[in-house]
Amino acid sequence: MQYRKNIYDKIYNVLIFIPILSYALGFYFNENSAGMGAYAGDSDWIRKNIEIFKTNSLKDAILHPEFFGNRSPLIYIINKYLNPFYSDFEKYRYTVFIMSISTPIIFYQFLKIKFYSIDKRVLFLISSLIYLSPYYRTSGYWGLNENYGIFAAVLSLLFLEKFILSRNKKFYLLFLNIFFSSLSVYFDLKLLIIPLYCFLSVIFLNINIKLKVYTILIYFFFSLPYLYLIYIWSGIVPVKTQKLNPNTITELSDIKNLYFIHAGYAATIISFYLLPIIFFTSSEISSKLKKMILDRKTFYFVIIFLVYIVYNYIYFDFEKFTVTNYWVGLGIVHKLTLILTNNVLYQEIITYVFFFFSFLLLYFYYLESKFDIIIISFFLLISLLLWPLMQEYFDPIITIIAFALFKSLKNFNKQNSLIIFSYLSLFLIIANLHYN
Repeated sequence: MQYRKNIYDKIYNVLIFIPILSYALGFYFNENSAGMGAYAGDSDWIRKNIEIFKTNSLKDAILHPEFFGNRSPLIYIINKYLNPFYSDFEKYRYTVFIMSISTPIIFYQFLKIKFYSIDKRVLFLISSLIYLSPYYRTSGYWGLNENYGIFAAVLSLLFLEKFILSRNKKFYLLFLNIFFSSLSVYFDLKLLIIPLYCFLSVIFLNINIKLKVYTILIYFFFSLPYLYLIYIWSGIVPVKTQKLNPNTITELSDIKNLYFIHAGYAATIISFYLLPIIFFTSSEISSKLKKMILDRKTFYFVIIFLVYIVYNYIYFDFEKFTVTNYWVGLGIVHKLTLILTNNVLYQEIITYVFFFFSFLLLYFYYLESKFDIIIISFFLLISLLLWPLMQEYFDPIITIIAFALFKSLKNFNKQNSLIIFSYLSLFLIIANLHYN
């Protein structure tokens, strides 16, 4: 028995380095596992934006009619003044690649502090799961913008954890937390959950009132540049983005056009990443699931879901919505239905079945922790505003946030870490086969 345990430990010690090794090899072989890399797709308009900021003044670049994207211009501003390799896109790719390597390492430092009693090898493998994300890899390989926000978000969580645990509540840790959590929004609006969480964590912390006042003032100060951008753009994204993608809801007057069906698709995407994490909630998953199914409250959940389906059936033309309007997006379930059948009715039935089981999984997390469902609800709500709805918006941030913020995760061990490692590795392999 001891011999088998030693063999198992040795194999595990090797496996934990596979994600970072595969990440390095992916860069070497110019992997494109998300279908938006290489020198096409997102890379094309990013290079155009780089040229705009290289050849124009800062003000002219920000207001340039060809400036396009869903983020603030901060990425381009930082690189223009601080990155000596910015003028050569091939070299610029290397800088994004190196930054992307560092994010899981920082996340590991965070996990070590938060889960100090857990086997460090387990935490190392969990942090390395970021390297297995097809979207994170593609962004890191081809100089895309997604990984900047993830980098800032993870750093902010690290400094928040250090601040909370520090005896003297050092101000510099608080400032760095506020700074990087604010940056995460400038890098990616969908990461608004990060400064919200950090802000509320500090406000409800038992600390000196002065630190809470400082927190409010500093966050307000850091919000001013983005408020100015909203003013000069007349929206939360550049003018060209608003013109080319008028379906995305960026103004209060568009709220009437909320895409409620997106909540179902977002639930399928979120559940895809939360499914293997369910084993971290308890060692008695089967009994908890059985109890949930037999619980009377689950009946009310089913009724609410049926009302949601009827609403979508009445107000959304499924065929037009998924075939005519959507040429890209809606995540893994949508792609799966297209593979399984060409019949639109069957696609609709399969989609709603996946909606049901996805919401059921989220309901399980609700029963485990009301706090967790608040975090999940944030992503469900923002999905109502987005067009198109892409899986890349949730990968790998859902995995990161689950391990960083969820209160229900308590069952950390090698077996569970290997389950999610295998699950995400298989997804990466399938993504590569699909796009290549």
